[in-house]
Amino acid sequence: MDTWVTLFAVAALVFGSRFLLMEPWLPLKLSETVQQVLSFSAPAVLTAIAAPIVFIREDQFSLSMGNHYLIAGIIVVFLALMTRNILLTVILGMLSFLLLRHVI
Repeated sequence: MDTWVTLFAVAALVFGSRFLLMEPWLPLKLSETVQQVLSFSAPAVLTAIAAPIVFIREDQFSLSMGNHYLIAGIIVVFLALMTRNILLTVILGMLSFLLLRHVI
């Protein structure tokens, strides 16, 4: 029961904050500086989620060649820089991880 209450409370909070800031007919507007600062929030959150997945193996910091997540992450960075195509990068990154994990 507590999980559902928490889930709906967070959903309402997120929806409310997005609605108030993005609805054009509401008089609330953010300054350019605040908008520029908020533009960094998505990359920061994604980095905070991805970094432990890529660098931590069995509760230890791992930079070894046996860390398939790290190798696939390096491949994905190069793919993203070369292709500049999100869908192609995601597909090739997933394929590279699957090959590293199950074939090599």
